[in-house]
Amino acid sequence: MNKISKLLIVSVVLILSACTSQTYYQLVETESKDLQKTQDYLFFENDDLSISYDLWGEGGNGSFIIYNKTERELFIDLKLSHLIINGFAQTYFQNRYYEAPKVSLFTSSTDEEIQELQSIKFAGVTPKNLTEQSIGVVKFNEERIICIPPNSYQLFYGFFLQTELYRDCNLLRFPKPKEIISSQFSYEESPLQYRNRITYSFNEDMQAPKHIENEFRAIKITNYPQTEFITDEYYKFCEDSSAYRVGTYPYKSSSAYYYKYKLEPGSIKH
Repeated sequence: MNKISKLLIVSVVLILSACTSQTYYQLVETESKDLQKTQDYLFFENDDLSISYDLWGEGGNGSFIIYNKTERELFIDLKLSHLIINGFAQTYFQNRYYEAPKVSLFTSSTDEEIQELQSIKFAGVTPKNLTEQSIGVVKFNEERIICIPPNSYQLFYGFFLQTELYRDCNLLRFPKPKEIISSQFSYEESPLQYRNRITYSFNEDMQAPKHIENEFRAIKITNYPQTEFITDEYYKFCEDSSAYRVGTYPYKSSSAYYYKYKLEPGSIKH
């Protein structure tokens, strides 16, 4: 390969790189006065139940797990349970209608089909271990009242915590590594406030209902270019290390989440 050919290849790579939209991440770190924090999750508990959260994920993971600590059946009313963001309530029960592939023990599925089935998420429905599939669908309505058996867990799929980029005059939207700064807030003055309100009872007709409200708020928001937000490391399990590298998140935390966005043309920096 002559020098001219090499120069042409380098020029094409540079042009393509310039045309590729760069990726950025907004990291939102939260704090709570009523949730306890471990390495893996945030949690609340009383004599009846415990609620666990892991906010980490794109857009914020609003799902949670409820554990029934008692020897009685515990009932959650999704119509009287809400995620409230800055005073705006999103009700968990929305009377949705679902169609799901029918599962059979007598026909086989490919790995891809099983993986697709396992990814289906329904409010108030815990995914089953799907192994095989048959032709046809199962039709059902979303449940309003969810029963959690004694000494058992139930996963509840929630809403995204953030659907658009948070912006203020202290945050550069597209910072270079040396331009990364954070906006920090007191708990009382946080611009992003989340409340998860759960209504439950030990009676299916919801007599003598009880209410729990967990709250957390954003206290620090930082924008990062992808090169500063994700690192490549060799995958490890126990004492073994793989021959390939995987992306890891050094800022990962059960009390934090991120919002992913792209570089936009224009002169507005914040």
